[in-house]
Amino acid sequence: MTLHKLLVPITLMALLLFLISLGWGMIIILEKSATTLLVSTEEVRSLVSNSNWSEAEKAFQKVEVKWSHTREYWPLLIHHQEIDRIEECFGKIKSYLAHQDSSNTLAEIYVLISYIQHIPENKRLNLQNIF
Repeated sequence: MTLHKLLVPITLMALLLFLISLGWGMIIILEKSATTLLVSTEEVRSLVSNSNWSEAEKAFQKVEVKWSHTREYWPLLIHHQEIDRIEECFGKIKSYLAHQDSSNTLAEIYVLISYIQHIPENKRLNLQNIF
């Protein structure tokens, strides 16, 4: 009889712990993948700043490959609208790199960096996101 009374609270606690660990895991995955993308994007920014266009294009292709892997699971974790904005930045950067347009390339890279940094910050549990 007492086991039956404890079953519901134990089940609810287990469910709560599962949901908390699932959310925590999601944040870890987002932060790790965002950091990987940011490091690679910073490399492209540095190369463009130094007008090393051929290396910048090669580095950007590597960022695109990393993004294609990241893009496979991010839709499960974030809104599609955020992914669309990142995709749009990639398209613009690719075009600006092809035309060796330094100012627009750098501007769009900074926008991309901002979007990528925003995603883990937005999903992290804090008072700002709750209220």
